[in-house]
Amino acid sequence: MIQDIEDRDLKKDGELDLSSKKTSTSRKILSTVVLGAITLALLGAKFLPTAVFSGCKSSSNQEIDTQMILEDLCPTAEKLIPEESTQFAGITQFGTPEYKNHSLSVWRDAVRLYTPSFDDLGPVGEDSRWDVFFKFEDYLMKTFPLMAKKSELVHVNTHGLVFILHGKNETLKPMMLTAHQDVVPVPDDTVPRWKHSPFGGYFDGKFLWGRGSSDCRNNLIGIMEAAEALLSEGFKPERSLILGFGFDEECSGEQGAAHINEYLLKRFGEDSIEFLIDEGGLGIQDLYGSRFSLPATGEKGYVDIVINLVTNGGHSSVPPDHTSIGIISDLIQTIETKRYPLRISENNPFYFQLKCEAKSGRTMDPLLRDSIAHLDSSCSAKTRVLEMLDDDINVRYLASTSQAVDIIDGGLKINALPENVTVKINHRVAYDSSTDEVKAKILSKVSVIAEKYNLAVRDFAGKEISGFGHSKISEILPSGYFELHSEQELGPAPITKTLNNKSWDILSGTIRHVFEDFVSYPDADPAVPSDVTVSPSVMTGNTDTKHYWALTKNLYRFTPIRQNARFNAHAIDERVELNAHIDGVAFYYDLLRNVDENDRQN
Repeated sequence: MIQDIEDRDLKKDGELDLSSKKTSTSRKILSTVVLGAITLALLGAKFLPTAVFSGCKSSSNQEIDTQMILEDLCPTAEKLIPEESTQFAGITQFGTPEYKNHSLSVWRDAVRLYTPSFDDLGPVGEDSRWDVFFKFEDYLMKTFPLMAKKSELVHVNTHGLVFILHGKNETLKPMMLTAHQDVVPVPDDTVPRWKHSPFGGYFDGKFLWGRGSSDCRNNLIGIMEAAEALLSEGFKPERSLILGFGFDEECSGEQGAAHINEYLLKRFGEDSIEFLIDEGGLGIQDLYGSRFSLPATGEKGYVDIVINLVTNGGHSSVPPDHTSIGIISDLIQTIETKRYPLRISENNPFYFQLKCEAKSGRTMDPLLRDSIAHLDSSCSAKTRVLEMLDDDINVRYLASTSQAVDIIDGGLKINALPENVTVKINHRVAYDSSTDEVKAKILSKVSVIAEKYNLAVRDFAGKEISGFGHSKISEILPSGYFELHSEQELGPAPITKTLNNKSWDILSGTIRHVFEDFVSYPDADPAVPSDVTVSPSVMTGNTDTKHYWALTKNLYRFTPIRQNARFNAHAIDERVELNAHIDGVAFYYDLLRNVDENDRQN
């Protein structure tokens, strides 16, 4: 008899399985949290059931220990301001009306060039839908003439663009900034629902509207604007600068970033890039009465599980008690009922985000602060923290694997029993987990349903499992069988360390300077101090960085944008504030200057 794998067999020390826990009404307030933080609602113990914090009593000694622990794990980044120079106009130039008008013009023209990538695109050169990228390249070359003239442009797989601005010191590893040229398609039937045309680049005086304005024309054009501005001032970097622009990130990056990676590996070799910054992260967020910047230093893994159920057909006038669609529905319910457990450890960048929020969050409840500080040494403290994470869907999956039943297919006619039913389940694999754990869970749940309905199973390795008195699937065709497959398996990304890492120091120091000294926060609470705590974080989705693991040990995912300045990426009414776009230009400009000054001084 095939037995279900006990949940305890899928657990590890220090994790918490709350998948069947009923959420109390008082904990529902946690749903107000912004992405990447626990919740602003947790400002005091009065908002939580007393039992959540039972057994955790703060003392003066513990408070001292708490601050020492948090300081060690979340050191304050030193603000990094480029030296004053008569050569460079500095980032104040980007705040002038003249530059804002220029920036709006070039950014808007980019949004008007619709470059969608589709899941069913054929090979480059054979599918004419790729041809829109020729126009986008022409636009870049005409709009940024100094980059076109002074950098080496390499075409990779036709539409992949690699700009190389050669540095004076070829012994230094190049730095690399990346973005993608493609955008998510706009379904025809959604166009009338947009307030402004998704292809018009409409500016309402505050926001630029259109597909790709946020994801990720904002990044790509901001990078090019910053590089062009520096070149106009005679910038000649010590270290080479590589700009890598793929063209199919929205459908896996296999044609764009994957080919760019192969090219760069062949030309420069493994671990040949000093650091790489791509889109992503959680930008700038106000949390617990303080301001945080959350670049992602890691990225969750990925696996799609395909479950196919084969049963006998027949006329629907004489059906079995459960058709294959009914059986697969039972399986889906069984899988969804049990979520993956939450785990938090130093193996997950989110661990350090929690520590930084506890250290710098001015309004965080002291008991919550203590629990986060001592979650490594106290099981009760860890349990309290994990319970709070579990109560909010926006942060739950920073510490656990997600599962989403996204596709189901089966049945051909209303009067015919379905013979084949397929379901596809998407998983984003957490740190402290693996694709093997996902497959083990799926196999265990499928086995339970197979036993219930007298079905056989063909597992992920193609091995036939029955356990019901049959030796082969072919012997039990009267009942049927499950087939299991996995697709696009990818483990969690290598984690970029932040302690004693010069690239992190430059990144975080530049963020502090630009977002403390240049950026304004018109919609922020005036009580929030201007200083920014820079903390590592984790991406729940995947970016083009998944193709660049071999190029560098320093992979960052950071879109330089403040909270409430962009809306609806991938959705109707996508838009970004012009001032927020300008902030990004300033960030890239000073980042390149800070890197160069560090190289000249060392």
